[in-house]
Amino acid sequence: MRATLGAEFGAYLSALGEPPEKGLHINTVKCDEAVVDEALDLEKILGNCRRVKNGAPTRHPFYAAGLYYMQEPSAMLPVLSLGDITGLNVLDMCAAPGGKSSQLAAKLAERGLLVSNEVEVGRALVLRENIVRMGYKNVVVTNMRPNVVADTFGGFFDVAVVDAPCSGEGMMRKEPEAARSWSEATVKACATRQKEILVCADRCLKEGGILLYSTCTFSEEEDEEVVAFAESMGYSVMEIPKEISALGRTCGGGIKLYPHLFGEGQFFCLLRKNSAASRAARLKKPYCNAVSEVSEIRKIVDVSENIARKNDILFLPALNFDLPCLVNGVLLGRMEKGRFVPSHQLFTALGNQVREREDLPLDDERIAEYLAGEEIKGTAKGFCAVSAGGYVLGGGKGSGGVIKNHYPKSLRERRG
Repeated sequence: MRATLGAEFGAYLSALGEPPEKGLHINTVKCDEAVVDEALDLEKILGNCRRVKNGAPTRHPFYAAGLYYMQEPSAMLPVLSLGDITGLNVLDMCAAPGGKSSQLAAKLAERGLLVSNEVEVGRALVLRENIVRMGYKNVVVTNMRPNVVADTFGGFFDVAVVDAPCSGEGMMRKEPEAARSWSEATVKACATRQKEILVCADRCLKEGGILLYSTCTFSEEEDEEVVAFAESMGYSVMEIPKEISALGRTCGGGIKLYPHLFGEGQFFCLLRKNSAASRAARLKKPYCNAVSEVSEIRKIVDVSENIARKNDILFLPALNFDLPCLVNGVLLGRMEKGRFVPSHQLFTALGNQVREREDLPLDDERIAEYLAGEEIKGTAKGFCAVSAGGYVLGGGKGSGGVIKNHYPKSLRERRG
């Protein structure tokens, strides 16, 4: 780092002793940016991205309602650099825990498709939880190895994002374990793995498609040398918007963001594919349409789209082909003993279309009770959406002036 940064090395070392920066991006699919700006103490960075100045945003009900995603400031810049992607097919190859996927879904604005993939099962489950909380409807979450993603989709995508597993030098201020576990062997192993992932991502891209490559480390082996590898595969480096590149240091066709300049640490580069695309794989047969269950579902939620069914699961597919996945669009619910039982995602994604609602003002103590998994008082009847300040937190079932809590146990907050 001394050799790389020269006269800036002292500022870099000093910055490592400062508290890590906190940031968030606003879910513009669910709300206007002003809603979150007025609720929290924030500083605008660019677009829908903010730096947290004071407070604990995860304690605000709007966090549970999916109005924003907590994300380190420099990690938000790669997706910002993509510009307009609405209507495109986008792949996030290494997606957990979901920060860049959430940004991508917000930029798609419910037009186009996002496939968010994570190879590790535990991290894939966290990714699913975050996508469901944010309420995105046009996302498929998969748990596949990169080569299986390529085999499944072929040259299907207009944009591929590879936020590659790395040695994590940009995590050292936020997570001391990243410093303790660092080694030269890890750097070399990561560089090899990153190139293998790029080969798979290349198989997924159309000719003329865009590859966004990023890491949260500073080593040339994992950054500039991997970009050079992509160029050897027939990619050309694209220009990064000046308002973004000005926040870091240009290198190897990309930019690096150091903690003494902006955020915690990030490298990224935009590349365009110039070679011919792989042949698109044949996706499996479409799902069957639900028929007899539709009237029961529409008693709860106003949906006009074709509802798919697989076994006892009912959903609005983002991709209408049968493939193994953790999320495909919106899971509406399940049929249990001939009765439809709505899922949590029905409320997070379609809450404004649910026919019965219990709207709680932001200063209502019932919000804390609901998020803790307790029954609350309310006038809604039957399955209903429970909202805070007009934004849906989840579901419940009302009867006799009480709403039974259907907020998932895994998400419930302790009170007191």
